[in-house]
Amino acid sequence: MRIAVDHQVTSLQDAGGMSRYHYELARHLRGVHDLSIHLLLGGQSSVLPFCSLQGSGIGVATWRSRLRPGYPRYGMNALWTAAIAPLRGRYDVYHATYQRAEPAIRHRALVATHHDATQERFPHLFRNAAAIRARKARLYARANIVICVSESARYDLEELYGVGRERTRLVYHGVEPIPAAAAFTDGDPRPYLLYLGSRSAYKNFSALLSAFAAAPAAGAMRLVVAGGGAWTSSEQAAIAGSGLEGRVTLLPRVDDAVLAGLYRGAMLFVYPSLYEGFGLPPLEAMSAGCPVLVSRTSSLPEVCGDAAHYFDPALEGSLRAELDRLLADPALLRATVDAGRAQAGRYTWEAAATKTLAVYRDALECAPRR
Repeated sequence: MRIAVDHQVTSLQDAGGMSRYHYELARHLRGVHDLSIHLLLGGQSSVLPFCSLQGSGIGVATWRSRLRPGYPRYGMNALWTAAIAPLRGRYDVYHATYQRAEPAIRHRALVATHHDATQERFPHLFRNAAAIRARKARLYARANIVICVSESARYDLEELYGVGRERTRLVYHGVEPIPAAAAFTDGDPRPYLLYLGSRSAYKNFSALLSAFAAAPAAGAMRLVVAGGGAWTSSEQAAIAGSGLEGRVTLLPRVDDAVLAGLYRGAMLFVYPSLYEGFGLPPLEAMSAGCPVLVSRTSSLPEVCGDAAHYFDPALEGSLRAELDRLLADPALLRATVDAGRAQAGRYTWEAAATKTLAVYRDALECAPRR
């Protein structure tokens, strides 16, 4: 069975949950008998070592690009795909990585993954929410099977796009065990809270800044912000306006080794997002033995279970109050550590890859023969 995977996600991000998803699926399907996976990535600069997957049934068509992730790189790779895909022959299954299917990739069956409905639930936070919804609608209507990464995401897909459950499959993400690592240090002895990833509006980072500034129990601490790129001017203004200069440390881009140390050394990992289709970082933190505080919303209670501490993002002051409660009581803060490790252990990329392979076979079975 020949599988095609396109460039869309690696064109638009150098790090993130969707990139990790496709990297780990390919890595754990490597060497499966009678399976050939073709990663048609084009130019990219991901922190994930996609090139290392070459061999044992995986072909990686890619090069390191100096273009930053975004639409110029996306456009370049779309043109490259249009040129080279027809020469690659017909694939049994094409797994589209984002909101559209590349027309030049010939295939019998189409599989899509519904990661989340952020733009649909919060259209006012995105300039192009209507266009994104239109692209998703076309993709999901064409797909033989749509993978959903949580029951919450599956509910959104049914409600917003009318995709019947017979055309969906639930496949949770996996969590790669965090390697043993020394706790992060940069010479600053203060204990720290950790925030990871994009700071898009729906991630609710501004609420964390405000709560951190206002929580008395956090007064002797700092906030370490990992990933997400450089500060914007509005973020710099918010930090200064909250009196947090000198208390917030930014690491714009981190690899897995640095991230392992950050999780190991943090007093608390805070994930204040307003919406998540799955929510991989809290589980990564749990697997490293780091206590986790997350929003009680969307998929997060489903995925994190009783192993996380929660706050209500719709209730003003809830995040500040929970920070105060947890940071003032170290025993309470760490009460969920063992449960967290067990919860993270329930999600493996081996299981995700096995279930995804079954999806590919199902999609091919129900695709018309032509």
